[in-house]
Amino acid sequence: MSCELSVATIPEGGDCPQWVAQPDVARRARALGEHFEQAFGRPPVGVWAAPGRANLMGEYTDFSGGTCLPFAHQYVTLTAAAPRTDGLLRARSLQDADESVADERLREVRVADVAPGSVGGWFGYAAGVAWGMDRVATGRSAHPVAVPELALAPGFGADLMVDSTVPIGAGLASSAALECSVALALFSLSTGNDDPDEAPRRALARACMDAENYIVGANTGGLDQTASLRSHAGETLALDCRDFDVASLPAEPAAAGLTWLAVDTRAPHRLADGQYSSRRAECEAAAAVLGVGRLRDALPEHPSEDDAAAALARFDAVLADGAPLDGDPEGVRLRLRHSLTEMVRSVRIADELATPDADWSLVGRLLVAGHESMRLDCQVSVPELDAAVAACVDAGALGAKVVGGGFGGSVLALAPVHAVDSLARSVCSTFAERGFRDPLFLTLQPSPAGRRIL
Repeated sequence: MSCELSVATIPEGGDCPQWVAQPDVARRARALGEHFEQAFGRPPVGVWAAPGRANLMGEYTDFSGGTCLPFAHQYVTLTAAAPRTDGLLRARSLQDADESVADERLREVRVADVAPGSVGGWFGYAAGVAWGMDRVATGRSAHPVAVPELALAPGFGADLMVDSTVPIGAGLASSAALECSVALALFSLSTGNDDPDEAPRRALARACMDAENYIVGANTGGLDQTASLRSHAGETLALDCRDFDVASLPAEPAAAGLTWLAVDTRAPHRLADGQYSSRRAECEAAAAVLGVGRLRDALPEHPSEDDAAAALARFDAVLADGAPLDGDPEGVRLRLRHSLTEMVRSVRIADELATPDADWSLVGRLLVAGHESMRLDCQVSVPELDAAVAACVDAGALGAKVVGGGFGGSVLALAPVHAVDSLARSVCSTFAERGFRDPLFLTLQPSPAGRRIL
């Protein structure tokens, strides 16, 4: 593939297609350790990495208890860390400045002082993790049980330096990758455990969720953090968001001559501006009309399209009978229809991936249906995303859809390996014709969860 680029140095007006380089995680980790020593005057204890995620299906359903199908990809955020004993959390980011020098803008807060509204910007994602760990440790989180192992001792602090190979703002979960790499670093510094098993990983994902919900102010549902901390190479997670249990399914289509292609449209992607939270509120309003705690409870255990249609009809009937509704009826109904049909699509894809000879053409068609639902019912698409999906499918992709929260970001396409370059050129032509910025392209591999690198 031509024109491999560092995430931090994407030129404007270059040749299209532009391919984001495959990350050399070991090299970046070593360089980050050197930057850390220059900045803090001592070497880090270690470097931890956590990946971003892609999602085959289940957008805007995690907070409603739906099944989601995320996989961790190979692009990661790295955190170099060393402990402190004065209760201070100090951090720098190489994404704040030129990578060739350590950033002079040191962020600092006392761990005991972290609270909603106390920390802003990217540092909120990092510092919020320490706050979230304390909530889970003491049973103040929504995690099913208190996990004292996550408690940070009085006076615990850390110096952190972060670097990322996840394209920022591309809808590929760069924020969750940051949270989860910091969580693994703090957990290791606090406990000495460099390889947490499933139970603490599950608890750490909840702590990262709390950081994003309460410190950052993005009312997300835990999909990204779970994928970053609990994924496996070559597989997607079937994540049941009612209880956050996971099952692993094959998600590597290479044997069928296919690959996962991400198209970063470079249209700005933001979730903390109220758009995500408003959709969640509308889904919760629909659940209240249906008399269920969460929308997944309006469907049977193994739902079909008929079940989704029946639940939507029940909503219409109850509303017609005068049930109160908190929100605009048309908007709430659209979000309900998206949620119900998205949950059915997730189950259908999970069933297909569980078979010995998965029908990837069916998976592709379901991806397209998912995008249409995100465009028409969830109403989170933008012209760049729609153009990328159409161009990918017209050029031979089996399917494509917006990935993540929408409002910009990336499209995930299921593409024949032999057609990837021509497909990318087709997207470039479409974008040029419409006056959009040149997109970026990444091939994604289902990859391992967060881990210690050095």
